[in-house]
Amino acid sequence: MKATLLILGDQLTRQVGPLTRLGPDDVQVLMIESRGILHALPHHAQKLTVFLSAMRHFAADLEADGYAVQYLRLDHPAADDFASGLRHHLTTVDADRILLQRPNDHGVREPIEEACATLGVPLEILANELWVTPDTTFDAWAASRKTLRLEHFYRTVRRETGILMDGPDAPRGGEWNYDAENRGRPDPNRTPPTLPTFEPDALTREVQRDVAALPHAWGAAQPFGWPVTRRDALAVLQHFLDARLDDFGTFQDAMQGGQPTMWHSTLSVPLNLGLLHPREVLDATLIHAEQRERAGRPVPLNALEGFVRQILGWREFLHHVYRTRGAALRDMNELDARADLPPAYWGAPTDLACLADTLQQLEAMGYTHHIQRLMVLGNLAQLVGVNPQALLAWFTATHVDALDWVMAPNVIGMSQYADGGTLTSKPYAAGANYLNRMSDHCGRCRFDPKAKDGPDACPITSWYWSFIDRHEERFAPNPRMRMIVSAWRKRPEEEKQRVRERASQTRDAFLRGEL
Repeated sequence: MKATLLILGDQLTRQVGPLTRLGPDDVQVLMIESRGILHALPHHAQKLTVFLSAMRHFAADLEADGYAVQYLRLDHPAADDFASGLRHHLTTVDADRILLQRPNDHGVREPIEEACATLGVPLEILANELWVTPDTTFDAWAASRKTLRLEHFYRTVRRETGILMDGPDAPRGGEWNYDAENRGRPDPNRTPPTLPTFEPDALTREVQRDVAALPHAWGAAQPFGWPVTRRDALAVLQHFLDARLDDFGTFQDAMQGGQPTMWHSTLSVPLNLGLLHPREVLDATLIHAEQRERAGRPVPLNALEGFVRQILGWREFLHHVYRTRGAALRDMNELDARADLPPAYWGAPTDLACLADTLQQLEAMGYTHHIQRLMVLGNLAQLVGVNPQALLAWFTATHVDALDWVMAPNVIGMSQYADGGTLTSKPYAAGANYLNRMSDHCGRCRFDPKAKDGPDACPITSWYWSFIDRHEERFAPNPRMRMIVSAWRKRPEEEKQRVRERASQTRDAFLRGEL
């Protein structure tokens, strides 16, 4: 009798974890396409295709290497959820225990534990090895802190790993963070290299047919070109290093119509599936940089550090925040935002070019890059007071790389300030001037980002000042918001009232789907 290893859809790795130690003679494998998860939200068709195709390819690779795999597809009678799948498995296969690598998302482990207890089979939870930083590193760092700041954690991990360090407390180049150099806009005639895409094979086409039969899937199913195998994932990584890394830093906050990925890597997709390990991504990047340095063509430090900060800093930071505080974090609503999600987010027309362009891209491919998520999709929702839990569900459903551990801290903490400042020192809120500075959307918009009054003035600016007005007392003591609040307070009352009226009128129209 063998143990059964239950493999989840975001643990598709043989580089670390139990499959590095357990061969076909040691363990059998169970994989379940849980209808409970698939049907919980109107997921983007390409997100469903990515996860299901990656799982089926991974199972096929294991079978080719001699593993006994029981794979329950979404149309299997026992695929309602993990508990149902386990019951079916244990009635058809002899197993002396169930092995499970610790899930990344909250709420996954508990029903599996209950099912195993009910069925009388031992459950062994294995360490989750899909991360660079040990739990102990974060836990020791966070133990005495009420607020958690990426920058402080990032420096701790840089020191511990030695990555981009020239000494125990000497960051490469003399600075820990080069974010100030990462806010450029490319020349309009300059376009990033074409992102590699992968023609769906027979297995992916089969998944596409299954997804097409689901009544609730959202977004365009094709063209589909996301990596769903480790080989494809490695190709995306190599392309990023060869063709996109140099300009990634300078232009990582820029937005440009018709350029959905800019110079971003899109590696969040294979990383979040487990097809790539963050340490191997870091190692490949550092080796590439060393080779370039020896060849006399160094990678710009602002690009190298900016990418390392995303992988070693922000991604690891959010994982540990979610691991330790995610259950409470995802229900927070410190700004008491209650509005429903605007119809535009599900495809209704909108006159706001920045939002229309971003949502058109999202509907087409299930992807937006981080500044679109933060300063368009998140920013506008925050300014008009959208309920953060509604926005979290929407982000989770619509983005191809979305998992709860990713989205809960990103949306609730960083994007919506719904945790009251646990993760960020101030709200990520901005008016039309920021969007005009960092994108070309405003040039195609019916609204004028520079106008202060009148029907042509961009409503986003009035929403911004209305947001400051609503939360004036909360923000006034914040050192990073004090000047903004002071500037608002100095305005003549009649001017402030005009802003409030303009914001209220346009906000209500936006929430009704009329703007």
